[in-house]
Amino acid sequence: MSAHAFYEYVATLSSTGHAEDEGEGVHCLIEIDMLDEQGRHRRSVELEQEAGDLVLFIINPGPNRRIAHSNIWKVDEQRLNELGPAKNVDLVGNSKMYFYSGKP
Repeated sequence: MSAHAFYEYVATLSSTGHAEDEGEGVHCLIEIDMLDEQGRHRRSVELEQEAGDLVLFIINPGPNRRIAHSNIWKVDEQRLNELGPAKNVDLVGNSKMYFYSGKP
């Protein structure tokens, strides 16, 4: 069993003056440590919240852009292999974010 939880995230980033359907697709997979500092398993709801916070921190839409149609869900480690090589990988603390082109 892996010591990491995996979450997949998709969204659309659009300029504030444009329709929500227009914009740039965001697709990433987030890998997060499942254990806290004391070695105890963290709850799924806490892990999902942290994954969402990490995405907002990294993509930071800024004052002139907004996030539309966002969705996050838990996946297994096999999904990382299914998606193939990431376009970009960012490290935030002990977490990794694998970014892919557009939406799945």
